[in-house]
Amino acid sequence: MAGKNRRSLNIKIILSLIIGLCLIVFIGWLSANTYTRIGTQELRDHLIDKSQLFQNYLKGELDKVDIIANMLSNQPLLQQRLLDADNNDLRTRSNQFLEHANQKLKTSNIFILDKTGLTISSSDYLSKDSFIDKNYAFRPYFTDALEHGKGHFLAIGITSNELGYYVARAIYNETEQLGVLVVKLDMDLLQTLSNDFLDDFALVDEKNIIFYSSNPRFYLKSIGPISTKDRLFIARTKQYPIPDIQPLKINLNTYNLNNAVPVRIHKTNYIFNRIEMTHPKWSILVFGSIDKIRSNAYRNATMVCVICIILLISFYLLYKRRIENERLQTIVENLPSGVTLFNENLQMLICNDRFKELLQFPEEMFLNHLPDMKQLVDYNARRGEYGPGIPEEKIAETLAKAKMRDDHVFERVRPDGTILEIRGKWLKDAFVTTYTDITERKKAEEEAKRNATYLQALLQNLDQGVTVIDENLNIIFWNKAFFTLLEFPEHLIKPVMSYEDLLRFNAERGEYGPGDPEQQVKMRLQASLKFEPHHFERQRPNGRTLEVTGKPLKIDGKSVGFITTYVDITEHKRMAARLRKMANTDVLTELYNRRYFTLLLEREIKRSQRAGHALSVLLMDLDHFKSVNDNHGHTIGDRTLKKFAEACKKVLRNIDIMGRLGGEEFCVFLPETNRDGAFILAERLRAAIEELPIQNENNETFFITVSIGVAVYDSLSDERMEDIIKRADKALYRAKSMGRNKVC
Repeated sequence: MAGKNRRSLNIKIILSLIIGLCLIVFIGWLSANTYTRIGTQELRDHLIDKSQLFQNYLKGELDKVDIIANMLSNQPLLQQRLLDADNNDLRTRSNQFLEHANQKLKTSNIFILDKTGLTISSSDYLSKDSFIDKNYAFRPYFTDALEHGKGHFLAIGITSNELGYYVARAIYNETEQLGVLVVKLDMDLLQTLSNDFLDDFALVDEKNIIFYSSNPRFYLKSIGPISTKDRLFIARTKQYPIPDIQPLKINLNTYNLNNAVPVRIHKTNYIFNRIEMTHPKWSILVFGSIDKIRSNAYRNATMVCVICIILLISFYLLYKRRIENERLQTIVENLPSGVTLFNENLQMLICNDRFKELLQFPEEMFLNHLPDMKQLVDYNARRGEYGPGIPEEKIAETLAKAKMRDDHVFERVRPDGTILEIRGKWLKDAFVTTYTDITERKKAEEEAKRNATYLQALLQNLDQGVTVIDENLNIIFWNKAFFTLLEFPEHLIKPVMSYEDLLRFNAERGEYGPGDPEQQVKMRLQASLKFEPHHFERQRPNGRTLEVTGKPLKIDGKSVGFITTYVDITEHKRMAARLRKMANTDVLTELYNRRYFTLLLEREIKRSQRAGHALSVLLMDLDHFKSVNDNHGHTIGDRTLKKFAEACKKVLRNIDIMGRLGGEEFCVFLPETNRDGAFILAERLRAAIEELPIQNENNETFFITVSIGVAVYDSLSDERMEDIIKRADKALYRAKSMGRNKVC
């Protein structure tokens, strides 16, 4: 009875397998058929769209050439060239005109022919293979243009050996026909489309010859018989090289786009779409290979069958070995590490090679059968894997822990220095353990900890203050220099400080100047939340100047805070101010030097022009100053210049600007001062200098005088600075001529 039931079960299993296999084959066939039908329909739609796009593009380019030819045929210069063929000036001008037009219009060549077909001007006149002096009367476009006023022709160039499309227009002088203009367009304009098209395409002329194709195997192939008349025409016009034209062995009449009958060309199966053009009478063929669709269909069908078989087997195995699959799944999830599986009696069921490699167990232990846990623990204990101690005690302790059925995670340092992370997890009646080598990870953690210590020490010993603020505006890092430069009290120091609290402390002690502290805090918080880079200088109440620079911190392009540095640049600012003063000031007299004085005068002239204010200039020269140096020495001369400058400053107003131009020559400009006011102030200066006592090294007193030239800026005449200085210099010269110690 049991044998009969077993046979019956086997028959059912066989029948089920046969039915399942038949069902799988049917599903595969249905999948292949559906994929082929859908793929072919999508390809057909794709070819229609591509062919329409190709037609629109090609028609647009050819129409553009027609427009260009119409425009150029009406150019008077070209008419004159044909009327006066021997005029060298017209030859040069027409060649240059055609060259410029060819470059501008991005055509291949533009040339004109006389009535005999001889080229007399061409855009390639500088080329060694120029069209000039070549006769193209044999080309149809020439005869068509003479007879009908226009013509076009497709041919491979005789000199360039490149396929070109020629558009010709007759050139008239009123009613008289003078010659023919020809515009050549290289068909390499289709190269861009060739690169963009994923499908094969071809252009076919009225003689059924493919003159351009993205597939080199289709080039100059005929897709139908070529008549003797057509062959004679091609030979006479030199349109194509006759020996290169070979049949493609394809009959277009067998193509049916509606049912997409496949056609085999060069061992490839295609479907295609054909569009007829009216002008010129070309055909556009766009081919799409269906071999890949069929191949993918078969592949998909095979994959579907394989998947179905796998599912069938999987369901069968799942039925028989549910518990074993759970154990295998656990092992699969831990494959990167060493894995062991023990039953509740501590018998090993599974282990992988990684486990033996990490623990360095000898291969002999696994030859005949898998060892149990006692054997493994005994081997480990005796080679010192568990540290110093009596091996028997270590064995008993380890086995007792294993029988407690507790999950565990710990790290073990092996005798060779390797660090293992050991994770154990109990299942229903077995437990799985993984062993992961974390030696490199631990080294990296130690290295990161050491680097963090170095970085912390570096930042804490910087002279500039540093803060790091997170996205919640909490200060998560700061150094000592930050608290020192900003003079924060120690009671503000916390493990995590609020940026808002420090802002409020600063505002309340006047760090941001006068104003409502809460408003100042609110404004700065809003600016900080934008996490934008910032750089500015802040003048602190104690007179120190800080340079503050903030840069956002980003993780994966998202702002998560910013880092800010604070640098005390007080001394730098002071040094810069001293350097600016040294650069702009005469060292002896502490007046502005010539360069800076003229710069200020230029600015004042522009200001007077805008506002319409008066402006006067005084040019002063010490009288007989050379005798002071000769009689008293240069030290007393320098003292005299300093005394002179000090005396002038006492007389001048705060708005008046004085500078030393060089030697004993000085200049003053008086803003918003007319001629009368300038003469009054100049006279005061002259009188003050005349009464200025100066002592020499023997304490002997002597006096000096000054001559002053006055000039007033005239804003109506748009004078330059040099003009007003020149007029002041002339006035100074008159003062010298009148006996010195004068104002003119």
